[in-house]
Amino acid sequence: MTEPDGANGADSPDGADDAVYVSLDLWYPDCWEIEATERFDVGMLGYGIYTTGERVTTLFTLYADEQATIDAAVDHVAASPHVHEVSEIRPTYRHATAPVAGNAMRDLLVDHDGRTQITPELTSRGFVCAEPIDIRDGREYWSLVTNHDRDAVRTKLDAVSDAKDAVIDIRRITTSHWQSAASGLPTDRLTRRQLEVFRLARDSGYYDWPREATAGELAAELGISTSTLHEHLHKVEAKLLGQRPRG
Repeated sequence: MTEPDGANGADSPDGADDAVYVSLDLWYPDCWEIEATERFDVGMLGYGIYTTGERVTTLFTLYADEQATIDAAVDHVAASPHVHEVSEIRPTYRHATAPVAGNAMRDLLVDHDGRTQITPELTSRGFVCAEPIDIRDGREYWSLVTNHDRDAVRTKLDAVSDAKDAVIDIRRITTSHWQSAASGLPTDRLTRRQLEVFRLARDSGYYDWPREATAGELAAELGISTSTLHEHLHKVEAKLLGQRPRG
């Protein structure tokens, strides 16, 4: 498990036992979701999870630039030995009033083998999902909350890593009081690239005061120019605030 410098975040000003927000990305073997995003240029958002013994049903949104890419990924998922059944939800009800420009989408209920997933290893150790699980480019991006202190968080994530042979990178550990407002933002209005840029900026402390990351640092990590980063963030902020971006 790796952790960037400065990932501790700010302590609670009143010394109270606030919940802790943990942002991380991870990889582990034999995960059909990760394999699908490695093989196809598609992303997946995992929402509600229903468990009945060893079988798990999860609501996913698949997103890509073209519908053909999603179709190929769905066929690949359905053929996985860890997947029992794939059911499509029509219409795409969560995006009926907030379409994502330039992106194809498809909502699925997937009945699959929960024993291959990392979710039970996290939830059994007191971690709760604060946002949908974002799976893209062969990695899973998690936003978690817990009442463990930071030392316990690291110890428990080490245990998860050992149990699943996982590579876990902690992007940020901080108190969660600021997160409640961010979690209500309409991020489903964002394109795939905008969502990636926004989450990196937020998780890196770009919106904190004082800022914990500069635009130049974010641009370097994304492999883009600073002006392009500012353009992405301008469009993101306009969409999240319900305004029409200029230009």
